[in-house]
Amino acid sequence: MNYFVKTFGCQMNYADSEKIHMILIGAGYKKVIDPVKADIIILNTCSVRQKWEDRVFWFIHEVWLYHKKNDTKQKPLFGITGCMVRKTWMAKRYIQNDAYQRSQIQDISLLHSEDLLGNYDDALFLRSQEIDFTFRIEEVSYLTKLLTLICNKDIGNDSKFNEYLAVKQLQENPASANVIIQTGCDNYCTYCIVPYTRWREISRSIDDIIQEIQTVVLSGTKEVTLLGQNVNSYGKEVRKKLWDMKELTWIHKDVTTPFRELLNHIDAIDWIDRIRFTSSNPHDMTKDILDAHVQLKKMCNYLHFAMQSGSNSLLKRMNRKHTYEDFKAQVEYLRKRDPLFSISTDIIVWFPGETEEEFQDTIHAMKECQFDFAYIARYSPRSGTYAYDAYKDDITPHEKARRWNTLNNLLEESVLNRSKLMIGREEEILISGKWRSNGWVGRTRNFKEVYISNESNVAIWDLVRVHIHSLDGWNLQWILVS
Repeated sequence: MNYFVKTFGCQMNYADSEKIHMILIGAGYKKVIDPVKADIIILNTCSVRQKWEDRVFWFIHEVWLYHKKNDTKQKPLFGITGCMVRKTWMAKRYIQNDAYQRSQIQDISLLHSEDLLGNYDDALFLRSQEIDFTFRIEEVSYLTKLLTLICNKDIGNDSKFNEYLAVKQLQENPASANVIIQTGCDNYCTYCIVPYTRWREISRSIDDIIQEIQTVVLSGTKEVTLLGQNVNSYGKEVRKKLWDMKELTWIHKDVTTPFRELLNHIDAIDWIDRIRFTSSNPHDMTKDILDAHVQLKKMCNYLHFAMQSGSNSLLKRMNRKHTYEDFKAQVEYLRKRDPLFSISTDIIVWFPGETEEEFQDTIHAMKECQFDFAYIARYSPRSGTYAYDAYKDDITPHEKARRWNTLNNLLEESVLNRSKLMIGREEEILISGKWRSNGWVGRTRNFKEVYISNESNVAIWDLVRVHIHSLDGWNLQWILVS
């Protein structure tokens, strides 16, 4: 049987999809790149914004429409996972035994037995009659059992899969590996649905992470990206007292966090050239983590962490636990040590009640911080979050668009100014993939993308040196050195 996986959303979701690939390939399925040729289609979803959810149902409808127009004999099974899913179960039409049913379901309920798979009252089934099953990504180990129940035949050997963090990933990029170190979030920002879909923070053991990295390095991987909803709070559930210390701030000098300990271990692994991580949270940032970027040989001089707003009053309504002054101090701390240090961030436009003064604070912050990139999103109300019930989203789409364009224009100026700093430099880039039909794409250590023409002696995994001599828009122009 053939399968197709489509991923929406963040880098964490793409890493989760690698786990799905590994499970299905191990179960004997064949991956296809055309969804209409698939027997099973799994959509790994994002629910941060409404438009991402809408895209999921549009995709289902388009595939269903194709099969209807062509009168195909067998339509694919549709499965939904990711951040849109609260529970793991299958559609009512597959339930043949009342023993599989539950009542009084909580918003989030973790399975402790495969006998609890047969629930079907999820609202997702009502939004599309084509959905056959849903599963929380943290319960991906039940995927083959779900397929066995639906198809009424044994599929794979689900006994070899256990908990989510232990499920291996299918590494699709040989040059760079995504390694999940932590999942879940304990922050409960008022606009965010993630804590209600991913649940509480859970971290992998250092030994498991190191073993996985050592395995991918043996296959030629030179770069690893550590992933989690909040990576810099890695190990918090084990050393909770560290986070309860009132005197602990990002500039605290006498603490070594579990995340820094992990970075130290990874830095000691032979043959790794680059270490990155995402996403991190300003209020959980500590000096030892920032220092790792300059003290550890393999750490890259790039950091993504979410400012969200330059207004302290707005940050408070968002239940962000940092101030703009905290964020700015961390940016300056890194840039003083390395003026070329790249920083990207997330910003929300028109959070409910955002005044013109609060918006001007964000404009001021963008001018001060000079981001190398930013993901600017218009606020999207998410049912189930505090902001959805407490704050009225009464701003017109036109006004949201106006403020978004204002910030985006500032971003373009900032990106251009930051890219100009690279002119005249000789940089080493890691080739990560093909670019169009006649070239390669790679990144500098500070995450600047560089495009290389088709060189016969260049291949994926290669580290090559280039001289950057000019800009074409945002793109760095280069001369191959070696």
